[in-house]
Amino acid sequence: MASGARPIQYTIPSREDFTKLSDEQKARIGEAFDLFDSNKDGFLSYEEFRFVLRALGFELPKQQTFELLVRHGQKPANWPHDQECAPVYRQFNLTTTQAIAGSLIRQRDPREELRRAFRLFDIDGKGMITQEDLRRVSKQVGNNIPDADIVAMVEEFDASGKGGVDEDEFLRLMMSKK
Repeated sequence: MASGARPIQYTIPSREDFTKLSDEQKARIGEAFDLFDSNKDGFLSYEEFRFVLRALGFELPKQQTFELLVRHGQKPANWPHDQECAPVYRQFNLTTTQAIAGSLIRQRDPREELRRAFRLFDIDGKGMITQEDLRRVSKQVGNNIPDADIVAMVEEFDASGKGGVDEDEFLRLMMSKK
């Protein structure tokens, strides 16, 4: 190591947020980890870690992900003990991944998550979910909702009678279910 260079210190992130997640959320993190641990060694490379975060709905900038790698990435087990390990070779184990993902999930703004869900229905950006949008999504997920039910849903939640459910109506509806 060059004189004056300081070794990068690995720190273990807090698992407090992870412990507060629902069992379903915890299971989703574990499933994503298992799916992207391509060589099944119990560790994720930097790229695999980015895929896990993406699968959980997080599109972190590369710089932010790299900072997590620098702060929380571990040397591979076969790395020489007396040599520094550059961040790009560091890895994340399941416990670290759970802690980081748990923290990110707990920091999510539920209203922003619902806005993202709204945009999944309103793919053409017209500002409302119409009967046609519901029909399309219903077919895509293989749950063909009867047309009469689709008409009834839109009519019930379209408070202003404009022919669709706008984002505010959608947010009110979804927040009232929490």
